[in-house]
Amino acid sequence: MDFFELLTGAHPYLACFDYDHYPACFQTFEDAARPWFDTLEPARFDETAEEILSGAEARWKARPFWERGDLMRRDKTALALFFAPAAARHSETARAFAALLQARWNGRFPKNRFLAGDYDKIMQGFDKDFLGIKLRKSENRE
Repeated sequence: MDFFELLTGAHPYLACFDYDHYPACFQTFEDAARPWFDTLEPARFDETAEEILSGAEARWKARPFWERGDLMRRDKTALALFFAPAAARHSETARAFAALLQARWNGRFPKNRFLAGDYDKIMQGFDKDFLGIKLRKSENRE
Protein backbone atom coordinates (compact mmCIF):
# COMPACT_ATOMS: atom_id res chain seq x y z
CA MET A 1 0.00 0.00 0.00
CA ASP A 2 1.40 3.37 -0.94
CA PHE A 3 1.01 6.50 1.13
CA PHE A 4 -1.87 7.95 -0.90
CA GLU A 5 -3.90 4.75 -0.67
CA LEU A 6 -3.34 4.91 3.08
CA LEU A 7 -4.24 8.60 3.33
CA THR A 8 -7.31 8.54 1.07
CA GLY A 9 -8.39 5.35 2.84
CA ALA A 10 -8.72 7.52 5.96
CA HIS A 11 -11.10 10.00 4.29
CA PRO A 12 -14.26 7.93 5.04
CA TYR A 13 -13.18 7.78 8.69
CA LEU A 14 -13.49 11.54 8.96
CA ALA A 15 -17.25 11.03 9.11
CA CYS A 16 -16.85 8.94 12.26
CA PHE A 17 -14.96 11.59 14.19
CA ASP A 18 -16.92 11.49 17.43
CA TYR A 19 -16.47 9.92 20.83
CA ASP A 20 -18.33 6.71 20.01
CA HIS A 21 -16.77 5.94 16.62
CA TYR A 22 -13.28 7.46 16.54
CA PRO A 23 -11.55 4.69 18.55
CA ALA A 24 -12.67 1.92 16.18
CA CYS A 25 -11.92 3.98 13.06
CA PHE A 26 -8.54 4.97 14.44
CA GLN A 27 -7.69 1.34 15.23
CA THR A 28 -8.59 0.29 11.68
CA PHE A 29 -6.40 3.05 10.25
CA GLU A 30 -3.57 2.22 12.65
CA ASP A 31 -3.65 -1.44 11.59
CA ALA A 32 -3.55 -0.44 7.92
CA ALA A 33 -0.70 2.05 8.52
CA ARG A 34 1.55 -0.29 10.49
CA PRO A 35 3.15 -1.95 7.42
CA TRP A 36 3.76 1.47 5.83
CA PHE A 37 5.41 2.76 9.00
CA ASP A 38 7.64 -0.33 9.06
CA THR A 39 9.09 0.64 5.67
CA LEU A 40 10.24 4.11 6.77
CA GLU A 41 13.96 4.68 6.46
CA PRO A 42 15.38 7.68 8.37
CA ALA A 43 17.98 8.25 5.65
CA ARG A 44 15.13 8.82 3.15
CA PHE A 45 12.88 11.03 5.31
CA ASP A 46 13.50 14.19 3.28
CA GLU A 47 12.96 12.42 -0.03
CA THR A 48 9.84 10.62 1.21
CA ALA A 49 8.31 13.84 2.59
CA GLU A 50 8.96 15.63 -0.70
CA GLU A 51 7.41 12.76 -2.68
CA ILE A 52 4.32 12.88 -0.47
CA LEU A 53 3.85 16.65 -0.67
CA SER A 54 4.54 16.81 -4.41
CA GLY A 55 2.22 13.87 -4.99
CA ALA A 56 -0.50 15.50 -2.91
CA GLU A 57 -0.24 18.74 -4.88
CA ALA A 58 -0.39 16.81 -8.15
CA ARG A 59 -3.52 14.95 -6.96
CA TRP A 60 -5.22 18.24 -6.02
CA LYS A 61 -4.31 19.93 -9.30
CA ALA A 62 -5.66 16.96 -11.28
CA ARG A 63 -9.13 17.63 -9.82
CA PRO A 64 -11.55 20.33 -10.96
CA PHE A 65 -10.71 23.61 -9.24
CA TRP A 66 -13.87 23.55 -7.13
CA GLU A 67 -12.85 20.21 -5.56
CA ARG A 68 -9.21 21.01 -4.79
CA GLY A 69 -9.69 22.85 -1.51
CA ASP A 70 -11.95 20.17 -0.11
CA LEU A 71 -9.51 17.40 -1.04
CA MET A 72 -6.65 19.33 0.55
CA ARG A 73 -8.67 19.81 3.77
CA ARG A 74 -9.55 16.11 3.88
CA ASP A 75 -5.88 15.17 3.41
CA LYS A 76 -4.81 17.63 6.10
CA THR A 77 -7.45 16.39 8.52
CA ALA A 78 -6.55 12.76 7.88
CA LEU A 79 -2.90 13.59 8.56
CA ALA A 80 -3.71 15.42 11.80
CA LEU A 81 -6.33 13.04 13.22
CA PHE A 82 -5.17 9.66 11.96
CA PHE A 83 -1.67 9.60 10.45
CA ALA A 84 0.28 11.61 13.03
CA PRO A 85 -1.34 9.99 16.11
CA ALA A 86 -0.86 6.51 14.61
CA ALA A 87 2.78 7.32 13.86
CA ALA A 88 3.32 8.55 17.41
CA ARG A 89 2.01 5.27 18.79
CA HIS A 90 3.97 3.12 16.34
CA SER A 91 7.64 3.98 16.86
CA GLU A 92 10.10 6.81 17.37
CA THR A 93 11.06 6.55 13.70
CA ALA A 94 7.45 6.97 12.59
CA ARG A 95 6.92 9.78 15.11
CA ALA A 96 9.99 11.62 13.79
CA PHE A 97 8.79 11.24 10.22
CA ALA A 98 5.30 12.53 11.07
CA ALA A 99 6.86 15.57 12.77
CA LEU A 100 9.03 16.25 9.70
CA LEU A 101 6.06 15.83 7.35
CA GLN A 102 4.00 18.23 9.48
CA ALA A 103 6.80 20.82 9.47
CA ARG A 104 7.22 20.50 5.70
CA TRP A 105 3.45 20.71 5.12
CA ASN A 106 3.20 23.81 7.30
CA GLY A 107 6.14 25.42 5.51
CA ARG A 108 4.79 24.61 2.08
CA PHE A 109 1.14 25.45 2.79
CA PRO A 110 1.28 28.20 5.45
CA LYS A 111 -2.38 29.13 4.96
CA ASN A 112 -3.38 25.51 5.63
CA ARG A 113 -1.22 24.61 8.59
CA PHE A 114 -2.11 21.77 10.91
CA LEU A 115 -1.20 20.74 14.40
CA ALA A 116 -1.08 17.04 15.13
CA GLY A 117 -2.29 15.81 18.46
CA ASP A 118 -1.76 12.45 19.98
CA TYR A 119 -4.53 9.90 20.35
CA ASP A 120 -5.11 10.52 24.06
CA LYS A 121 -5.39 14.28 23.63
CA ILE A 122 -7.80 13.86 20.77
CA MET A 123 -9.95 11.55 22.89
CA GLN A 124 -9.84 14.07 25.74
CA GLY A 125 -11.26 16.62 23.32
CA PHE A 126 -14.49 14.62 23.26
CA ASP A 127 -14.92 14.97 27.02
CA LYS A 128 -17.64 17.34 28.05
CA ASP A 129 -17.55 19.34 31.27
CA PHE A 130 -20.49 21.04 32.89
CA LEU A 131 -19.79 22.88 36.14
CA GLY A 132 -16.73 20.71 36.63
CA ILE A 133 -18.65 17.46 36.12
CA LYS A 134 -17.35 15.23 33.35
CA LEU A 135 -20.07 14.30 30.90
CA ARG A 136 -19.66 12.21 27.80
CA LYS A 137 -21.94 12.34 24.82
CA SER A 138 -22.34 8.56 24.74
CA GLU A 139 -23.37 8.39 28.41
CA ASN A 140 -26.20 10.90 27.99
CA ARG A 141 -27.97 9.64 24.89
CA GLU A 142 -30.82 7.72 26.55
